[in-house]
Amino acid sequence: MKFVFLCLLVLVPSLQARTLAEAAVRQAKTLEVGCIVTGERVGGEVSFALAGKAPEAGNTPPEKIVFEIGSITKVFTGLLLAQAVVEKKVTLETTIGSLLDSKLKFADPRIAAITLKQLSTHTSGLPRLPDNMASGAAADDPYAHYDAKRLLAYLKSAKLEGEAPWSCSYSNLGVGLLGHLLGKVYEVTWEKAVVTKICLPLGMNDTSVHPGSKLPLATPHAGEKVVKPWHLDAVAGAGALRSTASDLMKFGEAMLHPEKTPLKEALAIALQAQADAPAMGGQIGLGVFLSKHEGDMRLSHDGGTGGYSSSLQVIPSKDIVRVVLINNNSLSASAVIAAMSDAKPATPQKQKEISLPAETMEQYPGVYELDRDSRFTVLLRDGQLWVNLTGQAFLRAFAKAPDRFFYKAVAAEIAFNRDQEKIQSLTLFQNGRELTAKRAATPPPDYKLRTAKELQPYAGEYLLMGLKKLSLTVRGGTLFAQLEGQEAAPVFETATDRFEYDVVKAILIFARDDQKQINGLTLMQNGLPVPAARVKTPTSDPSK
Repeated sequence: MKFVFLCLLVLVPSLQARTLAEAAVRQAKTLEVGCIVTGERVGGEVSFALAGKAPEAGNTPPEKIVFEIGSITKVFTGLLLAQAVVEKKVTLETTIGSLLDSKLKFADPRIAAITLKQLSTHTSGLPRLPDNMASGAAADDPYAHYDAKRLLAYLKSAKLEGEAPWSCSYSNLGVGLLGHLLGKVYEVTWEKAVVTKICLPLGMNDTSVHPGSKLPLATPHAGEKVVKPWHLDAVAGAGALRSTASDLMKFGEAMLHPEKTPLKEALAIALQAQADAPAMGGQIGLGVFLSKHEGDMRLSHDGGTGGYSSSLQVIPSKDIVRVVLINNNSLSASAVIAAMSDAKPATPQKQKEISLPAETMEQYPGVYELDRDSRFTVLLRDGQLWVNLTGQAFLRAFAKAPDRFFYKAVAAEIAFNRDQEKIQSLTLFQNGRELTAKRAATPPPDYKLRTAKELQPYAGEYLLMGLKKLSLTVRGGTLFAQLEGQEAAPVFETATDRFEYDVVKAILIFARDDQKQINGLTLMQNGLPVPAARVKTPTSDPSK
């Protein structure tokens, strides 16, 4: 299955700001186990808090508990690149071919021409993950086996899809490769380079791949289950760091006031927009996303591993730094920031629904791409418009005017944009942000949208090859599949008993016994069938 560090825009209700600690207390109630540690700087005042339970921490202050920070690591790797530029060891346009063994031969010569800036800004054309990663991977520690030998083998055989210049498309592989190359530049490991060049100069003494035993590591969880910490080898620069809320606050404050740090030149380079990042609603510097929220520039990155979720947000114009660290991957850290509200989220504003002619409605269905991996899919079913963002359920959209629709489930709107009467793009309006996706030439998939009652027979637990649990649950009118230790992802029906993922190229085909009851499934991915027997059915129907 797909191994990812979290980085996804989520449709959430519009919220009114309160303190981050208060939001964490409310969100912690959704956790079966684990805790949320928050750090918040507002107007020069810094506060830390813990919500939930962390018995392993004992009397350690919450800001000193260690967490895996996942993809926030990419911001550190981007800053390390900037520091290498300041030291004139490389330039942003240095190619990876010039840093690798000159005897290395590439099946696609364009690989050698990829620049360090392209690796840091996800514009290299490299995929999210290499195609030789799944072989030998442990589901509960999926990056540990991936060493430099495998990385170089992939680079030699890889062929890029499409033509340059490539748009921003999130790549753990690309930033992991960048970290590997920067280690070579400094003639040390990536970890030693990032600690000595970035962490220690900023006073971050508890941030590294292995911070030591003097501080407790928050126990990682996936739902109610304790899981293993992750270990990264060749692609460590993409997500291997562990840190504390105290250290991440120092890092955020350095981004807030670069001029007060010994890395002011490097920070100036790293925080400068280097490429457009439409999937994140803005641009990207070296590893850090830049977007505007209600008119204010926001610097941010999220992270997630098998048992952790994290988020870092900096708003310079308001002197704000927000840090969220969670030792349970069932809750998104960015959702805690989004939940800075009163006890109940604001309900979507009531709007008047209108009817549009059938010929007008038929113009909207299609695929609208943010990047190679993220897209809006718009379907028309029985005269109703349904929209989803990759990795999320379909929500019905209601017309309020020609080319303008609103949701009733969340406080958001979408607009279809025309050029010479032809629809060219779609824009999502939510929480003061605008996210525009271009219409693709490919037609929308022929998904069959079912009710919760119709999907319920597929729910239950399945054991892949008798070893790994795959849980199928129904949420609203969508079937979600969750492989043990990973995030749940929606699957959509394309034929009887056949469901496809939209976040990865994989298919679930369900099997039935002589009584027509579902008794198993087969996961089809990378051309390989993986059988799974059904071992548990739900005791109740969650749709009721």
